[in-house]
Amino acid sequence: MEKYPSRKGFANKFGKSLSSLKSSMSKALQSNTSSNKNEVQTIDSSPLPSNQQIPRKSFDSQSSKQLQNDVDILKELLNKKESLLMELTKKYHEECLKFDEEKFQLNQIIQQYKNENIQLKKQLNTQ
Repeated sequence: MEKYPSRKGFANKFGKSLSSLKSSMSKALQSNTSSNKNEVQTIDSSPLPSNQQIPRKSFDSQSSKQLQNDVDILKELLNKKESLLMELTKKYHEECLKFDEEKFQLNQIIQQYKNENIQLKKQLNTQ
C-alpha cells in the first residue's frame, strides 16, 4: 500500500533526468574531445611551417587539458549534488515514516478518548 505515490514518481522522474543529464554531458564532452583531436589532425596536415604548428599543438594540448580539468570538476560537482539529493531523499522518507507513526499514535489516543467519552455518557445516563 503506497500512501505517497507522488514521492516515488518524483524520485523516478528526477532520477531519470539526473541520469539523462550525466549521459548527455558525457556524450557532449566526448564529442568535444574527439573534435579537438580531429582539429589537431587537420592542423598537422596543413601546409604550415613546422615552427607555426608547434604553438598550435601546444595551445590545443593546453586547451584539451583545460577542458578535461573542467569535465573532472563538473563530474565531481554532479556527484556531490547527486549524493546530497540521495541524502535528502532518505531524510524525507524517514520524516514521512516518523510522521505516519505519530499520526497512528494520535489516532489511537483519539479513539481511546472517544471510547472513554462513550463510557462516561453511559454512566451519566444510568444515574
